[in-house]
Amino acid sequence: MSELLPLKFSAHARLKDIVGRGLIISDDIAIIELIKNSKDAGAFDVWIEFRQFGSSEASELVISDNGHGMTLDDIEHKWLNIAYSEKKNSAPSVGAYAGSKGIGRFSCDRLGTNLQIMTRKDGQKPVKLDVDWTKFEVDGRDQEIGSIDLFASEPTLEEFRQAMGPERAAHGTVLTIRGLRSEWDADRLRSLRKELERFIIDPDNEFSVNFSHWKYGPKHPLNGPIENKIFEELDFRASSIQADVDTEGKFITFELRHDGDFLFKSTEKNPYSELRNIKLTLFYLNQPAKAFFKRRTGYRSVEYGSVFLFLNSFRVFPYGSIGDDWLGIDKRKAQGQRRFFGLRELVGFIQITDADEKFEPVSSREGLKRNTAFRELATDSQTISSSFDDELVYGLFHKAMRKLEKFVVDGLDWDRIDRTIGEDNDEELLAGNYQYLQGEKPVLETIDSVVTIRSPQNHIIDIDINLKYLSSLADQESQDYDDLVETLEERFDGTPIDKLLPAEKRDLSRFISRQAKELAQKNRTNRGLELKVGQVEKQLESEQRKRIFAQFESTADQTRIIQLHHQIGLVAGSLLKRMDRVVRRYRANEGNYSKADLFDVIEASLFEIEKIQNVSKLASKADFDISTNRVRNDMLQFVDEYLENFKDVGLGWNLRTTYENPEHCQLVRSFRPIELTMLVDNLVDNAGKAGAKKLVVRAYSSGKNVVLEFTDNGSGLTDRFSPDELFEKGITNTSGSGIGLSHAKQIVDELQGKISISSGADGVGATVRMEFKA
Repeated sequence: MSELLPLKFSAHARLKDIVGRGLIISDDIAIIELIKNSKDAGAFDVWIEFRQFGSSEASELVISDNGHGMTLDDIEHKWLNIAYSEKKNSAPSVGAYAGSKGIGRFSCDRLGTNLQIMTRKDGQKPVKLDVDWTKFEVDGRDQEIGSIDLFASEPTLEEFRQAMGPERAAHGTVLTIRGLRSEWDADRLRSLRKELERFIIDPDNEFSVNFSHWKYGPKHPLNGPIENKIFEELDFRASSIQADVDTEGKFITFELRHDGDFLFKSTEKNPYSELRNIKLTLFYLNQPAKAFFKRRTGYRSVEYGSVFLFLNSFRVFPYGSIGDDWLGIDKRKAQGQRRFFGLRELVGFIQITDADEKFEPVSSREGLKRNTAFRELATDSQTISSSFDDELVYGLFHKAMRKLEKFVVDGLDWDRIDRTIGEDNDEELLAGNYQYLQGEKPVLETIDSVVTIRSPQNHIIDIDINLKYLSSLADQESQDYDDLVETLEERFDGTPIDKLLPAEKRDLSRFISRQAKELAQKNRTNRGLELKVGQVEKQLESEQRKRIFAQFESTADQTRIIQLHHQIGLVAGSLLKRMDRVVRRYRANEGNYSKADLFDVIEASLFEIEKIQNVSKLASKADFDISTNRVRNDMLQFVDEYLENFKDVGLGWNLRTTYENPEHCQLVRSFRPIELTMLVDNLVDNAGKAGAKKLVVRAYSSGKNVVLEFTDNGSGLTDRFSPDELFEKGITNTSGSGIGLSHAKQIVDELQGKISISSGADGVGATVRMEFKA
């Protein structure tokens, strides 16, 4: 047997193509890799600048940072040592390393044909190295990569400062890339900036990236800091959940939020052995949130991506890219379209600070290895062994997502109600609006199930629930429901059944079913026992005569007292907020608050005060629930019964009121009872202030319209103002404040009617005429 000969690997010069342009798949990724290197070098600031190259229109790309910098020895034995990574053998200076493969330096080759490195460690001499990448693009068999000579030099400190830029640190690294391989026009620059916004996250404000191009001024949208603010702004527009695993991996804190306010916060034991120092934020996008997202970013949420993964402050590609279902969200939605979230409805991020390197990026930059840590984060099956007992648990993401999903589907379905029905995506909107109408549990009854879903009771340590805010959400439900009903009626009014889409037919069917159930329940409650047929007919006949108001005992029951206090509290709260806003604006403007602005606030506040007065009056006699803002009923019958039931409306003025409706006209509308009583009270008071002793309220038809008139025998109108001017704020025909008719017009306008005023015959009395489409 012959003697074995010692052999060695040799690396061809073309190796730089494989580890550079071969592995780094785009220019955007190449720039990200260089930013990662800056962060790992201890930099707090990175500048990405397209500078003018010489006197021509050509650009050079300069990436500079204020990190530790390098010495000549570092360049020779570390930077030029392919695949060597000092990060593998040392602790990071700040947080965790963003990269550790030792190939990010070849991003420079991806971006341009020539590279100049100018670097300086604090207290050391600067070093400069020039690299011409084309010298490595040879095909001879013996052209090894180590045979290409590169030359370093020592520039002056002034040259280094000039390369770095004015008023920046005297240490760090400047990479100047020339012979750019791509065309960087305005569209390409905008695309790069958006990609950087999606790739970089800095929640602690400890690392900044600044972007500029020499062709554009400092205030141009392309120039300025790279910031991802969309998630912060979404917090005030959407329902969201946050999950934080502490740095030691002992506890997980979940916080459910809605429109910027927290609903509940729970602390649990961390059952995952590999997960620590993780922050997860997930937003549910209803239609208004999607519209805001498009206005803010310039494109639809589905064109932005879904749930991004950030490892040590930088996005891991391709997680969260358009159509990338790395968490199995759409796969699960296919099993229940109405019950489960899909990628179109979710956006968010998972931020991992991984000093222990539990998560391992693959060398192709195509995601992470599916090791234990990854499965604990992302799996949607109960296959993970808990770290402190024998039970199996789901992955962290799906634990958090299920809590948000449970809240939205079971507790916040009215949040899907949107007043833009009739615009784009009507079918999609209608398909989601009726889960609430099917009788799902109200929000206050589902919070417990939201807290505990996928969280065993023995894992939960502490819970903090915002009961006051949850209660206000429940109150808002009634208003949103009535608005939805009105919108649907307007949409389908006069539409033949055969013209409706299948989804619309299903929605209307569910709506009718819901209404039937509510009516049946109300009848059972009112009867208390089964009534005979004759008793039922008698009850229906009575209800037809008096459907809106009902006489009660002189002492209001406990329920109505609670409703009264609650409704007054809501109105008073609105008034308090308005006044508080005025005070803060006044102080912020140092007293430069105009008289007109102040008058607007006073006028609006009087409107709310009138509500408080009328709520207390309605509480004892209204057959409807006064905690509901709107009812749908016959407005004319409401006015008739209001005048009948509240005999004291005109007593203060010794004014006798009568109601006439000889044609038995009807005017069915969705209206706020409080505001309709305010309308009547204001018109009655105006007649009284004009010295009238008689007021006739009359309803009649006029073509296809219905007219409601208030005619008095008072002093009539003055010649000082035109009739139209009397509806302006502050203009009065009597001794009043000029507010009443202004409020009346505001209410009639909201009811989509027209209001006018005129003098009676021979200048005696006045008539306020309101006309509505029948």
